Amino acid sequence: MSEPAQDAAAPEAPRRRRSALSIAWKVAAVALAVAAIVWANQVGVENEQLLDAIARFGYPGLFVVSAISGFNVIIPIPAISLFPLLMQAGFHPVPTVLVIGAGMTVGDMVGFLLGRLGRKMVESGSWLRRLERIREGHRLAPYVLLFFYASFAPLPNELIVIPMALIGCRWYGVLGAALAGNLIFNALAAAGFHGFFELF
Repeated sequence: MSEPAQDAAAPEAPRRRRSALSIAWKVAAVALAVAAIVWANQVGVENEQLLDAIARFGYPGLFVVSAISGFNVIIPIPAISLFPLLMQAGFHPVPTVLVIGAGMTVGDMVGFLLGRLGRKMVESGSWLRRLERIREGHRLAPYVLLFFYASFAPLPNELIVIPMALIGCRWYGVLGAALAGNLIFNALAAAGFHGFFELF
């Protein structure tokens, strides 16, 4: 009787090991990203050529970079993480936060449009109908969730935006919630990065 129980428990150890290894990789990736951000800001502020190049691209270039970073699910490093470097290159705080927030929102809306295309491909799925019933019962809930997620979660907004497209949320509601959330996130992040780098 005890042998089958041992056999059932045997695969559990490799699964736990894989899970621990996965967590370790994620922690290492976050630590590496943070170290790269700190290094880029500290080294960049002393590199005149880099500062000149950033200044030449100006706010339009910052908008494009922000849109790309806003849709980057693989390496979600927001453009606002280079806030001290941008300030050193001659950018101003309020326009910088506004431009990055708008760029990230464009990236989010690209994710939303891809979700809409995906909806057409999976419309027959029963799980999609269940999500739609939840949305119908709580019409504002997805938009409120997106607003708070975009404001405070340092994760790609596409994790929320694409499912919202799949369940048929309105594009203008997603746009408004994502833009408001992105502006708050970038304002908080800019203040945090500025305070952090003042310590050095």
